[in-house]
Amino acid sequence: MRALSTGLLLAAAVLTSTAAAAPASAAETAKVVTGTPSGPGGVSTATCPAGTHLTGGGYRLQPDASGPVRASGPTADATGWSAQAEHGSVVAYAVCETED
Repeated sequence: MRALSTGLLLAAAVLTSTAAAAPASAAETAKVVTGTPSGPGGVSTATCPAGTHLTGGGYRLQPDASGPVRASGPTADATGWSAQAEHGSVVAYAVCETED
């Protein structure tokens, strides 16, 4: 089983390094959104709710997965995270933040 934290931390570091810093007075609350498990070889996507923005993401391989992850990264519109396993199923996670 692969660790979720490895993909999650790497992705968060990549995304936050290019994001503009929030004002010091703003407080943010993180929320982890889970995508629907994919079918074998399919894509799972976790989408941030309205009023939030993506700060990172990751995936978890399901027990039926064998082989590498084909893709894991932000969606084209940067509102969520998608993942695809080479063989088997995967679940994507998106880390979304909202300003309080």
